[in-house]
Amino acid sequence: MRYDVAVIGGGPSGAVAAAELSRAGFSTILLERNLENVKPCGGAIPLGLIEEFNIPSVLVEKQLTHMKARSPKGRVIDMRMPNGYVGMVRREKFDAWLRSEAKKAGAEVAEGLVKSVAHAGDGFVITTLNDKIPPLRARRIIGADGANSKTAENLCFPANDLKVIAMQQRFRYTPATEQFRDIVEIWFDGEVSPDFYGWIFPKADHLAIGTGTEDNRHNLKKLQKRFIEKIGITEKPYLDEAAKIPMKPRKSFAQEKAILVGDAAGLVTPANGEGIFFAMRSGKLGAKAMIAHFNEKAPLQAYEKEFKKLYSPIFFGLEVLQTVYYRNDRLRESFVAICADDDVQRITFDSYLYKKMVPAPWKTQMKIFSKNIYHLLKGC
Repeated sequence: MRYDVAVIGGGPSGAVAAAELSRAGFSTILLERNLENVKPCGGAIPLGLIEEFNIPSVLVEKQLTHMKARSPKGRVIDMRMPNGYVGMVRREKFDAWLRSEAKKAGAEVAEGLVKSVAHAGDGFVITTLNDKIPPLRARRIIGADGANSKTAENLCFPANDLKVIAMQQRFRYTPATEQFRDIVEIWFDGEVSPDFYGWIFPKADHLAIGTGTEDNRHNLKKLQKRFIEKIGITEKPYLDEAAKIPMKPRKSFAQEKAILVGDAAGLVTPANGEGIFFAMRSGKLGAKAMIAHFNEKAPLQAYEKEFKKLYSPIFFGLEVLQTVYYRNDRLRESFVAICADDDVQRITFDSYLYKKMVPAPWKTQMKIFSKNIYHLLKGC
């Protein structure tokens, strides 16, 4: 079978790309290795994403406006989001809905683990493990197959520079954990994560609790165990999840006939590890570039340029923040102290909701800058 586009990976980035291409009239196959897969993920999405993609309310299990940041010494900063909310979704339901939207748009959805992607004639040939799907051909490829992308490997894209390994466990609500039912907690604590953070995300019927650390640097299971101990949970989780997360965009994620989107392209922001928004936005931008490529012979590199134009400042700013403040517990203590500032909270949340750098008055910028300098010197 021959298609205009084969989208490899059926998560948010791939499903969005397949839907866009199919609506535009291009024959598209969406290949997912496991349609029942539960993707390890906190499942937090901003209001801007919910609005842009018309996410149905039934998928948004929580609309949270209250968050707490906890320091290594146990200092807790209350943070409120007055102009919107963070939505909590369950990835197995969320991804399935996105794939169903792609199917409604006309994409073929198939299950099979991709074994190889190779150039062939004016396009590509794709094979799957044990030939679960007969070899198929496609004029163009979109790699949406995660941090360990087979597409990126086979097509010789630059490697991912930095990967974090994350672990998450799901716990049913108990009287002891009811306090977390309607609040997000973020722990900046070296005992929980020496170079990232721990999170407590409430869902409709469970808590998603997890932590992460740079790949191969620390014992992730010990960090997670210590996190659960510090929270005070004694019950056993009913589900364990783990995955690698790319924390830096690849040096290039567009070629002449193929592009990468989402985690495959490394499009997860440093410091906060947010990936769903950038996965779906890259899937949409990549598909639109692919449509222009077919219709107007526009280069696919236009997709990469557009993405970087829109979001490079956010990636750069968060990388600086992580590099500066996540180095040790003294600096993490200082970082949490800065979070107590009302202007910091307002700018942070307003930027988060729609992923746009929010300008601040000069006096506010100087105040925040001065506080940063003070707390940096205090934490060093």
